[in-house]
Amino acid sequence: MIFLLCIIISATAQAPIQYLEQSIEADGVLDEPVWEIIAPYDNFQNFFPINEGAARLDTEVKIFQDGKYLNIAFIYHDSLAEVRVNSLKRDNYGDGFHLSDGVGLIIDPYNNQNRGYFFALNGAGTQLDALIANYDNENLSWDALWESGHRVHGTDKVYEIKIPLSTFSYDENISSWSFQFYTRDAKDRMYTVWNKFQRGFLQFDTRFLKRLEIENLQPARTAKTTLIPAITAGHGKDLIEAEDRTNLIPSLDVQYKVTDGLRLDATINPDFSQVDVDQQVTNLTRFNIVFPERRNFFIENSDLFTTLQLANDINPFYSRFIGASQDILMGLKLSGNVSPNTRIGWLNVQSKKGEDENAQNYMVGVLKQQFGEVFNVTGYLVNRQATDNFSLEGDFNRVAGLKGNYLSKNRKWSGFGGYSQSFTDGLQGETHAFSFENNYNTRTLTFGTKLNAVGKNYFTDIGFVPRLDNYDALNNRVIREGYTQLSQNLLINRFPKNQNTIQSYRLINANIDLYWDEQGEHYETNYFYNTALYFASQVSTYLNVYHDDVTLKYAFDPLRNGNLILPGQYKNTAVRMGLNSDYTRHVYGSVNLQWGSFYEGRRTRFGANFGYRFLPLLSLQLNYEYNTLSFEELGDQNLHLFGVSAEVFFSNKLNWTTYVQYNQQIDNFNINSRLQWEYKPLSFVYLVFADNYSESLRHKDWGFTLKVNRRLNF
Repeated sequence: MIFLLCIIISATAQAPIQYLEQSIEADGVLDEPVWEIIAPYDNFQNFFPINEGAARLDTEVKIFQDGKYLNIAFIYHDSLAEVRVNSLKRDNYGDGFHLSDGVGLIIDPYNNQNRGYFFALNGAGTQLDALIANYDNENLSWDALWESGHRVHGTDKVYEIKIPLSTFSYDENISSWSFQFYTRDAKDRMYTVWNKFQRGFLQFDTRFLKRLEIENLQPARTAKTTLIPAITAGHGKDLIEAEDRTNLIPSLDVQYKVTDGLRLDATINPDFSQVDVDQQVTNLTRFNIVFPERRNFFIENSDLFTTLQLANDINPFYSRFIGASQDILMGLKLSGNVSPNTRIGWLNVQSKKGEDENAQNYMVGVLKQQFGEVFNVTGYLVNRQATDNFSLEGDFNRVAGLKGNYLSKNRKWSGFGGYSQSFTDGLQGETHAFSFENNYNTRTLTFGTKLNAVGKNYFTDIGFVPRLDNYDALNNRVIREGYTQLSQNLLINRFPKNQNTIQSYRLINANIDLYWDEQGEHYETNYFYNTALYFASQVSTYLNVYHDDVTLKYAFDPLRNGNLILPGQYKNTAVRMGLNSDYTRHVYGSVNLQWGSFYEGRRTRFGANFGYRFLPLLSLQLNYEYNTLSFEELGDQNLHLFGVSAEVFFSNKLNWTTYVQYNQQIDNFNINSRLQWEYKPLSFVYLVFADNYSESLRHKDWGFTLKVNRRLNF
């Protein structure tokens, strides 16, 4: 009996990641003798769309470290030699990885289950890397320098990866790291994972990693300092003001690893002209919307700064406000781990003086402490203060707060509680915000409750709390009002035993939001209901029902023509139906139709998305949205929004991307075209052309920008 038990333990125990003083070339060939002596991690499990049983086509993963690199080999035992890839663009998670053949790994060097590193390689050798924060929020704007190669041997797909240990924030005294491996077969529409977990979570969720011992882990022996000098030259013209604009901007980014867990970043005179253009949207709500941060300086360890929010729309720090109205002069950031369970973040950015605005200094300080595996606490201070020749002026806004997160050991329960207070020159009282949220999540059942409360004087000059500002279009003024919000959600999924035709169906996805004003008067309720059917062919169809019961306190102008919807009681109900095709195919698309009441009138919305991939050369996509608003007294308005994107892939190092967008609501037609060449690893040449027109095709401005940077490691 004891002998049998020993055999079982030996069979289930995972071999450690060996330390071997052997070097490899990451070319996908695996002809180095070292690969023959390494035991594989295998026995992958079905994850999506089937979530039960062993993978029909298994994957082997071999790993060792040589003191300088973490070396990984994936061998996917496919049944076909064909490789399906839908994009050659780096970090294009949707087309290049989710809809393409490839492999991925997630690494958490501190085993804290709420953040990690995500690396993936598709069947054309295109790389993806990202930081994972808050369990499953990936930040694809983060880039690391690593080597990789891919080959097809018969029907086996081999992926070879070589990642410098200096890429990771880690403590050499922690001898085990947490890992997850996955394989994506887009031809078979299948995800398989090494460490099995329930579907209903993303494949890179850091809560479901498995620990592996690493032999002889030492401090990283690779470069500690990275310099990225750049030069940007631009020329354009503002045709409305009849002004030519020419500039030549040198800039410098510096990265220095203070320790293997702590990093210092500096930027001087930065230019962000290579950043992708935002996708335009039609906004018919009463509040502003946000767009994601894409600028590299703000990305590293960004989860320390971006997870301060108490809710999606209560965020004390939104980095895109920095540099929005004034150029950045310089910035400094210290971030990372000072111990296995303690992380710090300090960000300081100085802006230039504008024509009519004072220069500003922006500072964010964060301290995050992990208590065991289930609980962590974050404290923070955000400061915006006017400056004059680097001397601090009296004009300031500060926000301080505390936030605690928990995750149960069985990973089913999660939640947080937080309190925040703002301090603004000349303002006192009602400067608070607090939030409490509790969630339960399994494969078939999810539910949660959220409570938020915000005072009217809770000012976050570099944050985002859109519901506080209420624009009164009748009197042309903005009124700030605090509010309390209670939200509840319920999600029920079902998975049939025979999934040959129907993969799953969503019985209920329901949400209710209730709002009370400062006097405790209930003034708004939003209901949402969704049901959906997912077929094994990856085609899906859905039905949404929306109902809003609103006491409108202030007039607003959804038509933007001066005809106002006046204060009063309104009930809005709408229904949306949609159909999505299989997005892994060369031709794909989706359509949806919505109709219903909208305040005093009616709203009909039609949306469509169509794409065609002629790979490996070209990918085309068309997005179109049409809204028609009809009011008996206010009149009618038709709003068109369309976008066309074209990506030309000369290789996975050279691509040309063009966006053409038209937004009738904001009277703008724009073209943005960018040629990107990675001439050395993570060293780029960008050539960007931007052109803007009004709705009537009146030419507003145009410009060319050329940027060259060079990454130097020391």
